Amino acid sequence: MRLKTTPEDFVVREAVDLRIRQKPAPYRVYLLEKKGWNTADAVAAIARARRIPLSRIQYGGKKDRHGHTFQYVTIEHPADHSLATPSYRLKAIGYSTEPMGPGRILANHFEVTVRELSPEAAERLRAGAARIAADGFPNYFDDQRFGSYDPERGFIAEHMLQGRWETALAIALTHIYPGEKSEAKARKRRVRESWGDWEACRALAKTAFEQRCFALLAERPDRFREALATARREELEMWLSAYQSFLWNEVLARLVADAARAASPDSAVREAAGRASRYLFAPPTPALRQMVIPLPGRGMRFPAPEAGLVLEEVLRERRLRPGQLEADLLPGYFLRSSPREAWVTPRSLHAEGPLPDERYPGHLRLVLRFTLPRGAYATMLFRAAAP
Repeated sequence: MRLKTTPEDFVVREAVDLRIRQKPAPYRVYLLEKKGWNTADAVAAIARARRIPLSRIQYGGKKDRHGHTFQYVTIEHPADHSLATPSYRLKAIGYSTEPMGPGRILANHFEVTVRELSPEAAERLRAGAARIAADGFPNYFDDQRFGSYDPERGFIAEHMLQGRWETALAIALTHIYPGEKSEAKARKRRVRESWGDWEACRALAKTAFEQRCFALLAERPDRFREALATARREELEMWLSAYQSFLWNEVLARLVADAARAASPDSAVREAAGRASRYLFAPPTPALRQMVIPLPGRGMRFPAPEAGLVLEEVLRERRLRPGQLEADLLPGYFLRSSPREAWVTPRSLHAEGPLPDERYPGHLRLVLRFTLPRGAYATMLFRAAAP
């Protein structure tokens, strides 16, 4: 099956708890509609185009660049900064006394077209969707979260936790992201080959972050931690959250497998490969349906003690201790714990079709409409329901 053949095949609309009014207030509210851009880059482009400090623009979720997405943005400025480009459109719709933020997202409504299905695969997907509507699925973070993971060198944040600042910085500066342009790939390879020759790296630098890092290292070659700290806040937070999400996924995967084995020694646990690790699927147990697992980090508390024991096991394998997750990694940056439900059940899941697939003649397409709570991944629903 094929997902995201076109942006219109993956439509996402935010539902938010944001009191929008027409009477002027400190925050102007906008609807951001976009295709082919991730949210962070679109917001940064808007800030540049309107000459607004990036800190004045607030949003909730980082919506997929491969979809057609609609989300709410607030700008702390009274003027109307609406604008339209071929790839994104920002439209003023009112005012709010409070800024937008992740906590204001109630849910996301999805309309997803799955293409290039055989009749048998379409029927299996319909059956899988019906099963997911009843049973739900493990609330894993999906591969979109792990773009900064380097298959050869690992996670930036794991090296930070272990004090390997040079390796962390090297990944941050030379990791090749999925879908990156060939010119950027070639330049990053040259930087990696020149690593340690800071003047040569400085000559290759293109981004502001690269220029800051190599200028600093040319003068003070051992200041890797200080150089890493010059990254944009959004990048630093992305590196930390990627590793948190990986550890959380590892805990859930082991709990899913343990629960399946406890229910029946012959229980089938289905495995799907992921960018950073594997995803395990099995029928839910009452305990998993109700379980809340904290993201590993400062202040984590485990309502289900078995999840804490599994995390300790995962950390031992990675030569880490729970106490290390509480440390300040850089000034103002640490792994911040928050609760996350282990299991999620979609609302209003409806399948339309199968219908003839106009893009892939001889095949079928299926359209699924559903609603997921904040933080749950639609792509993970399809992994769980996959034929």
